[in-house]
Amino acid sequence: MKVDGHKLGLAGAVTSAIIFTACSIIMHFWPASVDISAAVFHLSSFGPLTAFFDLNAQIFVSGLIQSSLYTYIYLYVFVYVFNYMGRKR
Repeated sequence: MKVDGHKLGLAGAVTSAIIFTACSIIMHFWPASVDISAAVFHLSSFGPLTAFFDLNAQIFVSGLIQSSLYTYIYLYVFVYVFNYMGRKR
């Protein structure tokens, strides 16, 4: 079975963008979510890293582009390897 890397990469990138946007909205309107996120990673707090959780338009757009692009690339490479390994020899 051959999987289309472009379609899967695009679907993953759109999904990543939706999740990134939802998390950014939650973080903007509910700052306590940063403390809850620390608990998910088994930390007492993010401590000195909280300065990096500032959210403005430039950071949002940059993060949105990066997360979508990286997801697309990872899934495209995954499909390439998947199709290569499934090829009959």
